[in-house]
Order: sequence, then C-alpha cells, then structure tokens
Amino acid sequence: MKARIFGAGSIGNHLSNALRKLKYEVEVIDIDQLALLRMKNEIYPSRYGEWDNKIKLLEKPSEEFVDIEIIGTPPDTHANILLDRLKEKNSRFWLVEKPFTIPNKSHIKYLDDKLTNFKNNIFVGYNHSVSSAFEELIKDLNKCSSPKKISCSWEEHWGGIFKAHPWLDGPEDSYLGFKNRGGGALMEHSHGIHLLVILFEVFNLEITNINPLVLMDKENNYDQKTCLFFEFKNSNVHSFYSTDVISKNVNKSLIIETEEELFSIIFGSDDGNSDTYFKKTKLGEEVKKFKKTRADDFICEMKLIDKLIKNKSQDSLLENLSCENALKVANICANIFDNN
Repeated sequence: MKARIFGAGSIGNHLSNALRKLKYEVEVIDIDQLALLRMKNEIYPSRYGEWDNKIKLLEKPSEEFVDIEIIGTPPDTHANILLDRLKEKNSRFWLVEKPFTIPNKSHIKYLDDKLTNFKNNIFVGYNHSVSSAFEELIKDLNKCSSPKKISCSWEEHWGGIFKAHPWLDGPEDSYLGFKNRGGGALMEHSHGIHLLVILFEVFNLEITNINPLVLMDKENNYDQKTCLFFEFKNSNVHSFYSTDVISKNVNKSLIIETEEELFSIIFGSDDGNSDTYFKKTKLGEEVKKFKKTRADDFICEMKLIDKLIKNKSQDSLLENLSCENALKVANICANIFDNN
C-alpha cells in the first residue's frame, strides 16, 4: 500500500508514523527543503526514536499512483491542493487535515460544488470523533432519552502547539494568528464544534440560530476565545460551546444530560494519556478509561481508512470524518465571523 503526504510539519510527521505502522510506503512532499530536513533530522526522530528510511522526502510529488493522498499543509492552502490532486487522479482516497478550509462562505460553497463527485472518497482529520471514547458514547446515546443539555469545551493555551513547532516564535509566524487563514481558537480548536455537529445529527437537531461571544486579539486578527450558544428548530435543548487558546488549565470535554442520564468525556485526561468516559443511568454509574498516546490519535483514524482501502467497505465510524461534516463546521465558523 502506498501513500503521499503534502506537508512535512507536525501533522505530516504524525501521519507518516501512523502509515508506517500500517506498513505503507510513504512519500512526503514539501516545497520547503528546510522543512524536509527538519522532519528527518529533528521532529520524527525526537517523537518516534529514529528516522525511518522507508519514508521518501520530495520537493515535488512523483507521478506514481497511490492509495491515499493526505494534505497536511496550512488550512488556506487545502482547497487548492485538494482540487489540483483530484484533477491529477493519482489516488483513490484523500484525507485533509482539520480545519478543512478557511471560514469564508463563498469559498466554502465553491469548494462544496467542486467536490460533488468525490465526497465519498474525501475525509477530514477530526480524529477525536473516531476515538474509542466517542464511539462508546454514540452507542449509548442510541439507547438514551432526548437530551436536555449538550455542551462542549475545547480550551487550551496554544503554547503546546508552539512547543511542537519550535521553529515558530508565535501565532503571527503562521496561519495560526489569522482567522481568515483558518487560525484562531474557533478554527484551530474546531474539534469540539465537529463533535457537536455529529451529536446534533444523532438527535435530529436543526440549528436555527447561533449567538456568539468573541474575544479578539488587539489587532483583530484572530479570536482568542469564542463562546457559541445554539438554538434549534422545535427544540428547547440547551447547547453551548466554549473554545480558546489562552487557558492554561486544559479543558477538552463533552457533556450530554437527559432527564435522568448523564454522559461525559474528558479528552486527554491523565496528562494526555487517556480519554475518560463517564455515564450515569438508572443502572448506576460507570467510568471507563481509554489509554492512548498522541500517536494513537492518528493511528486510529488511519486504521479506519486503511480498512476501507483494503476491503472496499466502510466502517460506520468513518462517516464521522466525512467532508460533509467538515463543511458544516467551516460554515458555522464562517457565519460567526460573517465572512461573505
């Protein structure tokens, strides 16, 4: 099996490792030769122990047909690269790192129209939605009563991002510091919105209005903190989302309350080594810890896609990574920033 990855940054390293665990031949493409050298000599060995010589580093893609192409470049480049690769037809499937694209409504519509014939073959890397904890939650929700409250928080100072990208001195050195390029809290931490999009589908909740509170940085380039309050058609469910890039106390959590039940997940509990799932029902209380490493987040999503590639069948969990869900997330963000 063969894969091609665009982008030698942090995501490119994570997904190269995941693919090599699955015995794929991997080529990594980056127009920046320094990025390729940094991957080989610094990032990959420091994370995974040593460099893997089975990974090819190239400044231009080969013309070889591969099973999957992955786009791990900045969000404002995703659309152009993806559309170019679809024209080349040198792959069967595509995975684009989150966020899928920039928060601009006309751009999103243009991209949506162009992808009409390819959507079943395109996935987006919201890997928390295919975690074991979230899979367990979805199974339980199919048996529970109607929700009264759905809330999600994705709050974390982005110092961890810059620690993983030591060549960046701050948000202004990349897309991260510019909301229109796909940066800022709402877009960079859009995992939480993505989970809510899936849950709204599970409970047949149709959004009619979103009331936002947005704290911008002093130059008005990106949101430091955003809170969203959702309203739904024919439903009194209370739902809100909170995200930021300024909280030193990490909070990545999801809570669903019904009349008599409570379900919650803490993502990255135990210093990032577990996802903790808690449920309280008429039958009692239960806590499950799903052990993991950071690398496991990416291995998990690649295993699902690998199953599709090899068996030509799709695990239902893989539907969470659909580009349709990712486009819904992008549209929500575009509406918050009112980008036409």
